[in-house]
Amino acid sequence: MKKDVTLKFHHVGHPVPLAQIKDNPETKYSELYDMYSLDEQNDFSLPIELHAFGPKSSLDPLIQSQPHVAFTTNNIKKALEGEHVLMPLYEPFKGYQCAMILVNEQPIEIIETTLSESEIWGDGIFKDSILYPHGDERRSH
Repeated sequence: MKKDVTLKFHHVGHPVPLAQIKDNPETKYSELYDMYSLDEQNDFSLPIELHAFGPKSSLDPLIQSQPHVAFTTNNIKKALEGEHVLMPLYEPFKGYQCAMILVNEQPIEIIETTLSESEIWGDGIFKDSILYPHGDERRSH
């Protein structure tokens, strides 16, 4: 465990075939990564996000093919020190920074945020973000 770095479970990300989520009206599209995302509801209230990728996705093949677990941290820069980075640190929308690393051959997302869970999983936060620059890009592709 890294000194002065805390980790708290946030969500599970799961790659799926594009046909599984592309036509769902709740699916969001990110041109930045040619990535489709759908927050899937379940009886356990566990945050599970399904991801599908188009042919132009620049994300690491492990991110596109392997499930990941995401954790929030109190110090993302310190958490990333000395780690094998799969997706460099960036801020997809204001108040939310993330990166992906490889730990024991498992993709792990690390997040540092000042946002509440309702802001993260809600609709409004995506407007004019780097990830969704044209607003809430649902089913636009």
